[in-house]
Formats: sequence, structure tokens, C-alpha cells
Amino acid sequence: MASKPIEESQSQKRSAFSDIFCCCTPNEGAIVPSDPMVSSAPSSAPSRPARSSAFPDYGKGKGRVEPMYIPDGTFYKAEDFLVPSHCKPYIDKILLPGGLVKDRVEKLAYDIHRTYFGEELHIICILKGSRGFFNLLIDYLATIQKYSGRDSSVPPFFEHYVRLKSYQNDNSSGQLTVLSDDLSQFKGKNILIVEDIIDTGFTLTEFGERLKAVGPKSMRIATLVEKRTDRSNGFKGDFVGFCVPDVWIVGCCYDFNEMFRDFDHVAILSESARKQFQITR
Repeated sequence: MASKPIEESQSQKRSAFSDIFCCCTPNEGAIVPSDPMVSSAPSSAPSRPARSSAFPDYGKGKGRVEPMYIPDGTFYKAEDFLVPSHCKPYIDKILLPGGLVKDRVEKLAYDIHRTYFGEELHIICILKGSRGFFNLLIDYLATIQKYSGRDSSVPPFFEHYVRLKSYQNDNSSGQLTVLSDDLSQFKGKNILIVEDIIDTGFTLTEFGERLKAVGPKSMRIATLVEKRTDRSNGFKGDFVGFCVPDVWIVGCCYDFNEMFRDFDHVAILSESARKQFQITR
């Protein structure tokens, strides 16, 4: 059995993670997911910094069920878990045990199923970080559809993959690189973007602008983690697993410069690992 979460005192927290404000609150006034949003007429792709006026609720989390709130300084001791030898020197705190992650993703899948049942849903996986969350999510969606007892004339989802990159080391580069098939295939479709984490909100804001240009029917976001950080532009997901403190996390396909993706739990990366695996130019 995992140990009881440990509350880290305020004085023990590193200054890099001070002055945090909360981007989401515990489960108060939760609202059942509403019907998919319908867009206005498709707009042409704007050049930065202009923004499309289509989908005004995109990135606002309107009507969402609030995520599970993880308080600042809460973690489990890594010594109470099976940690691979190549990870042990760099991980001493577990933020989200793997079993908790799986149970939470199952609930997100249930909410998504209720929202889109009977409609054609196109799920976009953002590689590489979202792969683990995406695979778990679609497995639960398929299972829920199978045993729901309700008939549908359409499959539970269609899957797509894109590759976006905006991070090096622990910072957003401010530039988004997109590698994908032709986005015009999403014209008139319900889109659910699956992202591993919402941090600054830059990646999903920029990718959203490119998707708006093709005129989808609806756009929503599913993410495993939303981070409380003063670097955020205020972007919020629609189906969110956890709201976590402003710490760098690895494991469950979260990486630091491609390291630690294989770890089964979501862990807090140590300062020594950040220094050792940092990319220098």
C-alpha cells in the first residue's frame, strides 16, 4: 500500500515555485458536460497576434466538471513504490500514483462518452507526451461504449495524431512546430484534442488557431493535468484529470528532454535531474 501523502512545509518549497495562484478549484458546483459547441462560419487562418473570433468558449473550460485538486506540497515517498534503477537517483517524490491516474482517466472517458454519444467524434492525440494518456483514454471509451447498453450507429471515436513541439528543457520556446496530416479533414467535425498537460497554455492556443481555420463543428480539450502557474495565459481544458502545483513532472509519458517517459507514476523531477539532462546549445 502506498504511504499517506506528505505535506511539505512552505519553507521547504523552492523559490522557483513560489507566488503560485490557483487556476482551478476543488470540486464545487460541478456541472454535467453540456452538448458540443457549434461554431460560427469558418474563418481564415489569422496571422499572429490576431485571433479568430470563432469558438469563443475554446480554452475557457465552460461548463466543465472541475478536476481533482492536488494541494501544494502534497506527495508520496518514492521509496514506497517500485522505481526502476535508472530512475531512482532522480525521483524521490510521487505526485500521482499510477493507479489513481487510471481511475481518474476512466471517469474522464465516462464524461466524454456522455457528451458525444451518438455523434461522430474525432480525437487528436498530441505526440509524444500525450500517448500514454491517449491510449488509456480510448481503451476506456471503447469499453464504456461496449457495455453501455445503448446502441449507436457511429463508432465511439476516430483517432488522429499530430506532433507539436514548444518545449526545450523546462521552458516553452514561444514557437510552435506542427507536424501532421492535412488539418482540412476536420472541417465540420467534432474535435477532441488530447494533451498531456496544460501549463502556459501557449501550445493549445496556437494549435487551436490553426484548427479554427478549417471550420470544425466543435472543439474541446481533454488533458490529464492542468498546472497552477503564474506563467499561464488562462487557458483551461474541458475534461481535466488533475489540477496540480507548479512543479516539473515526469512519468506516465511525461518527459524531461525525452527522459523518464517509461515511469509508471507521475513524479516530481529532482533538481539534480534537471541539471544533468538539460540540453545546452
